[in-house]
Amino acid sequence: MATKNTLTKRERTREITLLAMFIAIIVIMAFVPWLGFIPVFGVSATIIHIPVLIGGILLGRKPAIILATAFGVVSLIRGAMSGGFDFIFIFPWVSILPRFLFGLAIYDVYRFFSKIIKQRIIAIAVSFFILSLLHSILVLPMMVATFPMIISNANFSSIVGGEVLTLMQGTDSLSLALKLIWGVLITNGIIEAALAAVIGSIVADRLFAYLKFNNSNSLLTE
Repeated sequence: MATKNTLTKRERTREITLLAMFIAIIVIMAFVPWLGFIPVFGVSATIIHIPVLIGGILLGRKPAIILATAFGVVSLIRGAMSGGFDFIFIFPWVSILPRFLFGLAIYDVYRFFSKIIKQRIIAIAVSFFILSLLHSILVLPMMVATFPMIISNANFSSIVGGEVLTLMQGTDSLSLALKLIWGVLITNGIIEAALAAVIGSIVADRLFAYLKFNNSNSLLTE
């Protein structure tokens, strides 16, 4: 990505437009049923991180942080509107903080793999797979650490429901908490990472080619 002081007014406008487009996609995916959050084994698997990843490597480090934070904010709003497991995302340290840290890593992880893997689409796929797992690793411990707070609060307990509450019981034990984190990671986490690697890499690679083809002075770089 070109440095900010070399961008023309047209390029700045296009960057802002693309950023707004990705934010709109994130919002739509968050609130359209079965589009961004897909129930898998009782917990919603998400593919919203895919446009975050794509936008992050296309636009750069700061836009990646903005997109990831937007992901966290819509996740918080959706959690406030939902019950079950999704309710836990009303806590900012579960919904926003891990996504912000996720956004910090996106561009640099991609740049690292793009330097050691010459095939761009493969570099993107590897980056997206690892970053998706990183996203899960950041979010899951924050979720499980919040379970005792929900269990001890009668108002929260009534919202999440009995079945979810039963699953939360005992997670104040480190061993049980780690088992739950590991179980979700190898089910939802692997599914999300595979989808990001396959779908995200294809879309991102085509967008790289399209945007560079239509503007030889593009702000986008290999």
